[in-house]
Amino acid sequence: MKNRDFLDNISILFATFFYVGYFPYGPGTAGTFAAMILYFIFLHNLNFLYYIILCIVLFFAGVFFSSRAEKIIGKKDPSEVVIDEVAGYLITMLGALWAPFSIVYVLIGFLLFRIFDIMKPFPVGFADKHIGGGLGIMLDDVIAAVISAVLLRLIIVIIVGL
Repeated sequence: MKNRDFLDNISILFATFFYVGYFPYGPGTAGTFAAMILYFIFLHNLNFLYYIILCIVLFFAGVFFSSRAEKIIGKKDPSEVVIDEVAGYLITMLGALWAPFSIVYVLIGFLLFRIFDIMKPFPVGFADKHIGGGLGIMLDDVIAAVISAVLLRLIIVIIVGL
C-alpha cells in the first residue's frame, strides 16, 4: 500500500463519513443511521434552499471523494464508502418537506431508503451495474432516494393530508 497524501486522507475521511463506513456490521445501514441522526438533530429545520444546496454539494463532493476512495481502497464500490448512503438519506427526507416534523417520518424515510438501496429495483440496480466510479457509487443511491422521497411524500399525504 502506498503512502497516503493529505487529499487521500481527506477522501477516505469524507467518503467513509468520518469512518462510519468502517463499522463492521452493515456499514451502509450504519452510514444511513448516521445521516438520520444528523438530520434529526441538525438538519430537519434547515431552510429549504440551504438544504437543497447541501444535497447538491454532498452529491458532487461524494462523486469526487468516493472515486478517489475507490482507487485508494482498491475495490469497486467499496462497502466502506458510505457518503452515498448519507446523501441518499438526506435526499429521501425531501419527501417530508412542508410536513410537521415527526420522528415517524424520520424512521419511515430510513426504512424506505434502506429497502430501495438494498433491493436495488430498476432503475437503481441498472445504475449500480452499468455506471462505474464515483458517479456510479453515488447515482444508484440518489435514484433509490428519489423513489423513497416520492413514497415518503405519498405516505405523509395519506396519513396527514399534507
